[in-house]
Amino acid sequence: MTREIIGAIALSLVAVIATLIFLSNRSVRKAQEAALPMPTGVESVTQGIAGYYVSTVFWATPLKRVWAWGLGGRGKALIEVSETGIAIERSGEVGLYIPAEQLVGATRASATIDKGVEKDGLLVLIWKLGNEELATHLRIVAKSQRKQLEEDLKTMLGVEIV
Repeated sequence: MTREIIGAIALSLVAVIATLIFLSNRSVRKAQEAALPMPTGVESVTQGIAGYYVSTVFWATPLKRVWAWGLGGRGKALIEVSETGIAIERSGEVGLYIPAEQLVGATRASATIDKGVEKDGLLVLIWKLGNEELATHLRIVAKSQRKQLEEDLKTMLGVEIV
């Protein structure tokens, strides 16, 4: 009987902790949505490069994830660069479009808030949303496609990756 009571208490504790995490995350998301304008969405990408949307963080505080407007989740993505901006179609999430005039720069990284990869394995797009500079991390596994995306950024948008 004691074992069952301890098990029930442990399960209840897990449920309480999960609820607190959910409520905390929701309040952070709502506060960020009040401070940040809604980014431009994208319907679909036709000629995209397959990769992964890893995260979007605040550029000044790279350990602070952006949860607003559905930018918190990671997953598969198709990325397309055009003369007007970058379209990121995400599986199961709202797509993201970064207009060329909002793009500040690009760099490479090996890690972000909860993901580490090989040296320079992440492409980091630095862009402005409202008054905030954000960093969106993308992972392109195939080296040839990564080079193609970087070349598209350079030729179509004039963005040098430093």
